[in-house]
Amino acid sequence: MDHQNDQYWTAAQAADMLGISLPTLYAYVSRKGIRSVKVDGSRTRRYWSLDIERLMKGKGGDDSISTGAQRVATTCSITHLTDQGLFYRGQDAIELARSSATAEKVAELMWQVPDVFGSRLPKIPNVTGALLKLFEGTTAAEKAIALFPLIELDNPRAHDLTMEGYARTSADAVRWFAALVVGAGAPEVRPLHGFIASHVGVDSAFEDLIRQVLILSVDHERDPSTYCVRAAANTGVTPYYAAIAGLVSFRGRRVSYSRRETVSRLLEEICSSREPAGPILQRYRQGELLPGFGSSAQGVADPRAQHLLTELKGLFGADEDFLRLVKACEVAEEVTGQPVDFILLLSFVGRKLGLAGQEIAVAGVGRMIGWLAHASEQFHQQPMGRTHSQFVANLTDC
Repeated sequence: MDHQNDQYWTAAQAADMLGISLPTLYAYVSRKGIRSVKVDGSRTRRYWSLDIERLMKGKGGDDSISTGAQRVATTCSITHLTDQGLFYRGQDAIELARSSATAEKVAELMWQVPDVFGSRLPKIPNVTGALLKLFEGTTAAEKAIALFPLIELDNPRAHDLTMEGYARTSADAVRWFAALVVGAGAPEVRPLHGFIASHVGVDSAFEDLIRQVLILSVDHERDPSTYCVRAAANTGVTPYYAAIAGLVSFRGRRVSYSRRETVSRLLEEICSSREPAGPILQRYRQGELLPGFGSSAQGVADPRAQHLLTELKGLFGADEDFLRLVKACEVAEEVTGQPVDFILLLSFVGRKLGLAGQEIAVAGVGRMIGWLAHASEQFHQQPMGRTHSQFVANLTDC
């Protein structure tokens, strides 16, 4: 937590730096986008130093911000994305992956409700078998979009939208999605990484890699899919429908994860090529963008990718496909100066798991944990809002 203290100030420190009163500081949280985190075991909060510094420099501190912008700019105490790393409620995501933490424990941290992954499983709709057969050959996301409404219908407790009820249903949704990813007919109470590993048939070393992938994939601040989830949650839908909003938005071609097909194609070319640098150099000579390189939201090498690459070297150091990938990454970084993206490494993991066509689906299980953390925060801590747009006449219609 020392790292967090370096980047967050107390309310008194923040107010003093800005030359304002504490009530004004609290008003600035919503009006001017100051992010904060709750101090464990206390009712106090700490405020992100970079936001304070931004206001001190006069950037974004103008009171002329429109009412609509104020309503859209909500605060978040879940994830902190910085040049130094990714933090889940103040805890370093990389360190959580390195530790023995399970995805379930990280979920409980994110949802702020302990012990929600119990032994009780949701009721299975009678039509589940027929529906899964009908949707055979589709992705896990497409199956979930079709099945989640039926699961909600057969499980009235899903409409308990208290913090505890929301978290219980979120656990059910995550377990169900994991089952759909590996082709199981129903969820189980085993830890997610062990459940996935047993169904795809990998050893304990690969099982721990799955655990780390789940944790590293949980959240990446407010990307477009998270925005969609929060917008849906703001209306009061259950976690099942909030998750559907995320799954639907992930299909958009503007979202980086939706480009998995182009990334997977490049990976296939690299792994099947006699010279792995060939697919990289061919695209580079033609002036094409290299899918899977240089799209980190931080503007620097994604620490998740760096950590995962290190783990892969330990697990697949002698694997021919991995050696080709490493060579291709070295060439790509040499000619473009761009580091490898997390999604390309996720695709490699999915390839080794045999998840053809949905290589990053395991990461989607972790991502659903983050979506539902945002959904819960939005529903329980933000008022129902409606933004107003400013009409601008289209002169071509006149």
